[in-house]
Amino acid sequence: MNFRQTFSIFLILFGTSVSMLSQTPDPTGTGNQAPPNVETRVAPIPVITGGIALNSSFDAREAALLPVVAPILLVPLGRHALIESEFEAESEVVHTEGSWQPVTLEKGVEYAQLDLFLGKYLTLVAGRYATPFNFYKERLDARWIRNLPEAPLIFGAGDNSSNGGMLRGAIPLSSTTQLTYSGYFSALTNNLYVGADRQTGVRTGLFFPGPRFEAAFSFSRRLGEAKFNSYGADLTWNVRRIPVDIRSEALMSEAAGYGYWMEAAYRLSSPRYSKWLRRSQAVLRGEQYFSPRVALDTGLEMPEGDASRIFAGWNYWITDSVRAGVAFGRQFGSDDNHNIVTLGISYRFVR
Repeated sequence: MNFRQTFSIFLILFGTSVSMLSQTPDPTGTGNQAPPNVETRVAPIPVITGGIALNSSFDAREAALLPVVAPILLVPLGRHALIESEFEAESEVVHTEGSWQPVTLEKGVEYAQLDLFLGKYLTLVAGRYATPFNFYKERLDARWIRNLPEAPLIFGAGDNSSNGGMLRGAIPLSSTTQLTYSGYFSALTNNLYVGADRQTGVRTGLFFPGPRFEAAFSFSRRLGEAKFNSYGADLTWNVRRIPVDIRSEALMSEAAGYGYWMEAAYRLSSPRYSKWLRRSQAVLRGEQYFSPRVALDTGLEMPEGDASRIFAGWNYWITDSVRAGVAFGRQFGSDDNHNIVTLGISYRFVR
């Protein structure tokens, strides 16, 4: 089955799910009604949060240690503005061909933005922000949030930050449906720590609070020396009846390539499991990537050739702030098949 057939099936399932969920009533019977208007005046205070993670990856060719430190600062300015900032430092210690390679250290500002809440349905973002292409960069990039240490094969297409402005928000279309949107423009910035490409794009989708389902579409236009378009589709479903989170993304770009990934994470929270198991989570992900037909220097970190990969993982919360995980995967490439084993531990702090 080639990519066009696979992606066509993905879009059919995507559209069918949206159609069904738009007609699904809220199981609570209350719709999306707001709670009684009770206003509590609490003075906003600054928050320092973030995470520390140590991941390791092993395959037939090399072993790598990947420590990451990512502090986050949140500073409210009254009730209508917020400053958000995250700095990330990541090192890579690699052992290959019988020797240790020089240690690398990458550091930079993931985002440093001012959020102005202009109304119930509109927020203006100015500064440096995570580019809203699909959802992985904005929602799952943090090591203490993602279910598997390894990012998806297509993540390189959206793994960037933008310097400029963005309008975003959510508009209720009915008591069961909300329209979400993000539109942005980024200026070219040649800086080691806050670099950005000149680009523009949008992400828009439908969110159904009752079944906790979201489906969205993304578009990005690169405006630098290499001009090209990228299209994305994504869905998220937090299933109510069973503790399963389903996530998926797809990429279509003549310059960056084509691909998709689908992931399901099951939390063993049922009372029939032992207390020890109830702090566990099982994860399964499948993905494919097809290299572009047109050779173009995009500057994106994408796989060198066609590849398919499957991962099975297990996470365990030692405490509410400390999580350990292990995953086993198998990558199938046009000329490179190998196993991948990852181990990791992460700590999230709040001050």
